[in-house]
Amino acid sequence: MFGYLISKIREAEFQDVPFRHLIIENFLSNEHFDAIVSSDEIRVPPQPDDESLFDDLFSRGYRIIGFPGCITDKDAYLEWHKSKSAQHGRNNPACEGFGMTLRLIEPQTPMIQELKAFLEAEEFNKALAEKFELPFEKTHADNGIQKYLDGYEISPHPDVRRKALTYMVNINPHPNADQLQHHTHYLKFTDRYNYVKEFWAGNPQIDRCWVPWPWCETVSEQRSNNSIVIFAPSNDTMHAVKANYNHLNGQRTQLYGNLWYKELHHGLPQFQWHEIDLPNTRAQREAQSAATPRPKARPSFVSKAKSIVPPGVKKALRAVTQPKPPVTPSKPTSTYVADRPGTSRKGQ
Repeated sequence: MFGYLISKIREAEFQDVPFRHLIIENFLSNEHFDAIVSSDEIRVPPQPDDESLFDDLFSRGYRIIGFPGCITDKDAYLEWHKSKSAQHGRNNPACEGFGMTLRLIEPQTPMIQELKAFLEAEEFNKALAEKFELPFEKTHADNGIQKYLDGYEISPHPDVRRKALTYMVNINPHPNADQLQHHTHYLKFTDRYNYVKEFWAGNPQIDRCWVPWPWCETVSEQRSNNSIVIFAPSNDTMHAVKANYNHLNGQRTQLYGNLWYKELHHGLPQFQWHEIDLPNTRAQREAQSAATPRPKARPSFVSKAKSIVPPGVKKALRAVTQPKPPVTPSKPTSTYVADRPGTSRKGQ
C-alpha cells in the first residue's frame, strides 16, 4: 500500500541548507494522508484537562516512552504542567522545561496498522540507508507513530554519533497546526560558536551534545503538514524543538524514526555545553583575574577541552574572543577634531 513512498525517497534531491538533508512535501498521497489524520488513533477529540487527555490516549493504544526532552513520570508531568515552573521542569540545563512523548503501540484501525508495519519493515528502512549510503546491515531501526505534549523541548543539537539517520513526517490532525509553536527548527551555529562543529569534527572520540538556543540561529522550520525531513546526523545537523501550545485541542503528531549503529561509538565520553563554552569561559576568567588574583587550580573540564581543540578551531576562536586593538587617532592640527570615519570599536 505504501510502497510508492520508497520511490519518492529514491527520487528526491538533496538540499544543503542549513545542512545536507531531504525534504519532501506531500509525502503521503492525499487519500492516505486524509485517512490517517482522520483515524481514531490520530484525531483525538478535544479534552477538558490533562488527566482526561492521558486516559483517552491510553485507551487508543498509546504508551508513554522514554524520549529526549521528556520524562516518563505522568504524575510529575501533570504537576509541572500546572505552572510550567522552570525551577522544577528542567531535564537538561540548556532547556527551560520538559514534555512527554507517547508512542502508538496497539493501533486498531487497519490503515494505521498497515502504516506501522510499513515503517518497521526492512524494505523501507533499507531504502533510507541506501539513499544516504549507510551500511544498513550495521544498523537497527527504531520508529513509530508519536504524540508530543506541551513543554516538549530539545535545545539545538546534531544527534549523538551512534545515530545513523533521522526522519520526521508531520501528521498533525488539528487544522491550524502550522501556526502553532511545536515544530522542528533546523539551525546553524552563529559565528561566535561555529568553532563547536569543528571541535566535534576534530575529535571523533568525543560525543556531541545539546547546546543553548542562543548559540544557533534558525534557518527554517518544518511547519508543513504531510512533509518529511530526513538526514544523516553529522557535526552540523543542528535541529531543535520547543513546544508551547494547547495540547488539549490537538497534539503534535509525527511518524518518527531512526537508524542506529549497532556498536559504533557506543558509550563515548561527552563534554557538556558549558564545558566547551570557550568564549564566555575566557571572558569570565579575565574578569575574575582582574578583580581578584587566584592561586593556580587543577585543570578544569574546559581546559581539558581546549587542549584537544584542533588548531583551525583555535584560530577561529581567537577571532571571536580577542578584543580588537584600540585605534590611535593621529595628532590633531587644531583645537577642534572632527569625528573620524573608521575609528569605531564596534563589536568589542
